[in-house]
Amino acid sequence: MSKKIKITPASVIIGVIGAILISASSFYTVLKFGALPWPTVMVTLISIMALNFFKKTDSKEITVTHTIMSAGSMVAGGVAFTMPGYLILGGKLENINKTLLFVTILLGSVLGCVLSFIFRKKMIEEEKLEFPIGEAAYNLVNSDNTKKDGLFVGLGVLFSTVVSILRDINFTKGKSPIIPTLISTKNGFLSFYVSPLLVGIGYILGFLNTFIWFLGGALVHFIAQPLAISKNIKDFDLIKNSFGMGIVVGIGFGVIVKLIFSQLKKEKKSTSIFSKKLFTYFLITVLLITFIYKLPIILALVLLVICILCTIIAGYSTGKTGVNPMEIYAIITILIISFLGKLKFLNFAFSTNFSTLLLFFLACIVAVACGLAGDILNDFKSGYKVKTNPKEQFLGELIGAIVSSVVITWLFFVFFNIYKNIGPKENSELIVLQASIVASIINGIPFIQFFFTGLLIGFALYMLNFPVLTFGIGIYVPFYLTLPVFLGGLLNLIFGKISTKFSQKFMMFSNGLMSGEAIIGVIISLIAYYFLLFR
Repeated sequence: MSKKIKITPASVIIGVIGAILISASSFYTVLKFGALPWPTVMVTLISIMALNFFKKTDSKEITVTHTIMSAGSMVAGGVAFTMPGYLILGGKLENINKTLLFVTILLGSVLGCVLSFIFRKKMIEEEKLEFPIGEAAYNLVNSDNTKKDGLFVGLGVLFSTVVSILRDINFTKGKSPIIPTLISTKNGFLSFYVSPLLVGIGYILGFLNTFIWFLGGALVHFIAQPLAISKNIKDFDLIKNSFGMGIVVGIGFGVIVKLIFSQLKKEKKSTSIFSKKLFTYFLITVLLITFIYKLPIILALVLLVICILCTIIAGYSTGKTGVNPMEIYAIITILIISFLGKLKFLNFAFSTNFSTLLLFFLACIVAVACGLAGDILNDFKSGYKVKTNPKEQFLGELIGAIVSSVVITWLFFVFFNIYKNIGPKENSELIVLQASIVASIINGIPFIQFFFTGLLIGFALYMLNFPVLTFGIGIYVPFYLTLPVFLGGLLNLIFGKISTKFSQKFMMFSNGLMSGEAIIGVIISLIAYYFLLFR
């Protein structure tokens, strides 16, 4: 067996270029649609084709390369699910220090990388969690149809790009774009967002996940919302969001409870090395957080405990379902830190620096860490199956995370200088859905009784092994975004019945659908930013 180092100059150069593109397109995608697909399969295919074009390669070098590339996607998600919330609440863009935002993103990224590396052996080698996205990447690495797969991805990119241009660019003054953004019924009761990207996400998630997602949305749209209107119930959106958040948080508690019970059943093993690694890193990180954010040590400790627990939830959620609800980790962070901030015996430790902006920075650290944890654990799964050195993958993820932190910090100020109309409404330029939900709980969860009801339901259903994670997401995602996602899942079911080969080809096409719309969205935004600067 060759012991040659696989983190080569070629893998780093290709990986870094890919990380820039993936982080930029993912950031646009999640801000625009409030949804973020895993890029793992797409970047695996790109890694195979790029490395084979320039040199002879093998599965280990491919795995290291796609590990570098994919890092940016979930870093983008962690930032997009948190920091726009500060702007939604009326905060000024100029109040966000660029250097501090970069340090925050980078700190979350490094936390996610290190914690994932520490938990890797337990989740992948001992627990043998499925990590379906990582499994798909492994299957692609061992596929003999790379060129054909690349062709279908390219066709998907082309189709998605054309549709996005015709939908988003007005070629004639005073007239609407050729393709409408929303297709609605005459009475406006049903709306369908015209997005190849969302259809691609649904196809990749599969029928079961999207059907459960659809059920959550349908329950709100067809039953709860009409009932609320007939009863003249105000603040319905806050009620449903509280209920949906409760379900997802309840599932998170279920993950921890199941984990504790599973450990109690097993024989105790030596954990001295694990404990030393974790304790050393724990101490260094607490000191860094205390110094950078001027927090009391007790709050820095609490933040790190939250980060560790949420990383475990992220790992098990991603490993079992392929879904990683990053906004929930941000919500947990804000609720706990805010609660501790109001305790009288801690009041002496807080200064004027303990602000709304600081809360979002802390939530961003946890969300980025947990997002990156899900990503690298998928990569570790693929790497474990091809026997790649996990230390090289860890280093690759760090490189990708650092590059992506720079890109996303810059893009954050680009996008929010261009787009002023943000929020979870149909006419918003950027939907920033998850960030708006996080912002809604900054002063505590509204309609707490619905939150706890959802929490109990989510916990109970998860303990009974029902696949309910996407149900909670469907409750608070707007129905006009749910419909194209469900269409993708429905197509997955139909094409799978017709032909397995055709279904696999459309899977590649779906990856192209996601990439095309996301990349063209970034390009349009950069052009708009250029004109904003030089007009």
